[in-house]
Amino acid sequence: MSTTALKFAPRELRIERRSDGTLVLSSPLEWKPCDWRITDFLPRWADAAPNRVFLAQRDVKGGWDEITYGEAWSRVQAVGQSLIDMGAKPADKLAILSGNSIENAVISFAAMSMGVILAPISPNYTLMPGGLARLKEVAEVLRPNFVFAQSGRDFSAGRSIPELATATWISVDGAPDTVPFRALTDGAGNEGFAQASRAVSCDHVAKILFTSGSTGSPKGVLNTHRMMASSLQMSTQLVSPPAAPIQVEWLPWHHTMGSNVILHGILKNGGTLYIDDGRPVPQLFHKTLANLKEISPTAMFNVPAGYNLLCDAIEKDPELGASVFKRMDRMTYAGAAISQDTLEKLYRLTSSIAGRRIPVMSGYGTTETAPTISTTHWATDRPGEIGLPAPGLQLKLLPVSDTYEARVKGPNVTPGYLGRPDLTERAFDEEGFYRIGDTVSFLDPDRPELGLRFTGRISENFKLANGTWVSIGNMRAAILAATRGVLLDIVVAGENREACGLLCWLNPTEAARISAAPAGDLTCDPLVIQFLKDRFRDYNETTGSSEKICSFILLKDPPSMAAGEITDKAYVNQRAVLKVRSEQVERLYTREPAPDVIRV
Repeated sequence: MSTTALKFAPRELRIERRSDGTLVLSSPLEWKPCDWRITDFLPRWADAAPNRVFLAQRDVKGGWDEITYGEAWSRVQAVGQSLIDMGAKPADKLAILSGNSIENAVISFAAMSMGVILAPISPNYTLMPGGLARLKEVAEVLRPNFVFAQSGRDFSAGRSIPELATATWISVDGAPDTVPFRALTDGAGNEGFAQASRAVSCDHVAKILFTSGSTGSPKGVLNTHRMMASSLQMSTQLVSPPAAPIQVEWLPWHHTMGSNVILHGILKNGGTLYIDDGRPVPQLFHKTLANLKEISPTAMFNVPAGYNLLCDAIEKDPELGASVFKRMDRMTYAGAAISQDTLEKLYRLTSSIAGRRIPVMSGYGTTETAPTISTTHWATDRPGEIGLPAPGLQLKLLPVSDTYEARVKGPNVTPGYLGRPDLTERAFDEEGFYRIGDTVSFLDPDRPELGLRFTGRISENFKLANGTWVSIGNMRAAILAATRGVLLDIVVAGENREACGLLCWLNPTEAARISAAPAGDLTCDPLVIQFLKDRFRDYNETTGSSEKICSFILLKDPPSMAAGEITDKAYVNQRAVLKVRSEQVERLYTREPAPDVIRV
């Protein structure tokens, strides 16, 4: 069991009210500028705790391959010096074509330490069908000097892109025409690396993170050292940081949550990160469960889909729950609203198995804010909460209908996009606030200090044929709550239509409890269908006309990562699903319903 109780900052808020209805929210907590870099903590922990494990990953025999802080710092210095010897200069770019790994971390921290700009890219752009077009778009704007790949053979397709082919390739497997990673670690750091590191300021660009490109081509978000440091400091002022945390995490390092929060947070606090080779999808989650049976984490970051699967597994295997909750002091989710059913299950399971109610918290942020904007620095008790703005930043809210458009300014906000001054200019308003592209509202307008809730992405919201706006964030959360966990996720259709229709994925565990024949095809099960029809009718009676459901389809196949329907972070991409499954969307609205369309 965790020996230290969490310390939460007070639930307070400062509000500036303008005559046009605009609100500017800020935290009353004092903010002190960050004059450190995350790379500063490698030599610090190598000196203070050289034998403590920093990172661990599964080896080919199923055991754990580990690297201590002392070993990590030695390898980072050696790799950094080797890159200098290979001609690397400040502001050169290193592209990463790899999943999370010890070698990825070593070369990444080496690059950031010496002023080479790190650019981790989704491995799926190389490995998934159709992904090379996205990789080419990234390469054309990035034009890296170096490329690192865990497997030069697996990622060899990237060499067909001229902007990558001309770079110096480094691989762990020593594939042909690549520099073996081991050759970079055989040397030692010297004054050249140390001098290069001292020259890197907090305002230098440390890395470039590419957005998923769900509404267009991927954009390269510039991340400075000060941005990333500020984001970490904001979080620790709201919730006490753990001493030497231990975590088992899968979130990818080419996304801001996986790298800037989890990996960097582990390093800053001298903890240990076990790299999870699983994913919160049915075909891979067994790996996560195996890891959690061996390693009891002190904290967990996940997406709602991951917590759904975890609850199902723990209900079947209480011993798993005992391992997971043994020393856990917090669980955090982000990216999408957790369902009320899953939230209640987490509290029930932690109370019954661990004998204590482990706080569930939610975070809100973007790649452009590295990623902190707000967090619930308390145990959340309702879906959709995103908390209060973090110290050091200002959150501007502009009235839009019955909600607010959110914009943010602070030391953790990006200076712009790589090679796209046009996008950079459009991203900021006349006061220098970054246009997030989301809408939010207060949980209780009369008590704003209770916090905010997410109400939708502006790009996902749409108008019905009668001109009425539909807010997807609100609607999705309400529908998932109404179905009591039987639906795992939904996509809402209805743009320029008379009413809303749904594409739905079942939660097989919950649906099987309703079915008379749980081993059969649950999407055709009459009891499951009737249950959902009843829940949707109840929902329709409690909502406005613009958000009523007219019909739905239960999808048999899961969202496709190759088609972009689900992101690397396991979030369903609403726009991509509607595009890929346009024929099914059309069937929702045919005069004579197709066999798979269920009228509400």
